[in-house]
Amino acid sequence: MKTGAGAVYPKQLLDSAPVLRMFSPDIEIARGKFKEFNERKNQDKCLEAEAPQKRLIDEEARREIKKVLVATIEIPQVKCMPKLQRKELLRKIKKIDGLSVRQAARILGI
Repeated sequence: MKTGAGAVYPKQLLDSAPVLRMFSPDIEIARGKFKEFNERKNQDKCLEAEAPQKRLIDEEARREIKKVLVATIEIPQVKCMPKLQRKELLRKIKKIDGLSVRQAARILGI
């Protein structure tokens, strides 16, 4: 088996007949239907890149974290809270869109 220009590949690797027969026994009709099928718009999510999620800058992140905190709790107090209470609060903070776990840890000092 050679590679590059004029390469020789195993027949079954490049044999389009089995695929085209799925569209029609007539090779020309099958090619047309195959092309139409491949160019058809669809909602498939395969290799399309997802739009990257916008990350919050630290100031925005602080504002969002403060919204989650009870009015009587300030950001520096979070690390001194009882473990169960802190864990529950951190679960809510982790759900903030655009906030990474590392960013939250840095802001909260934990």
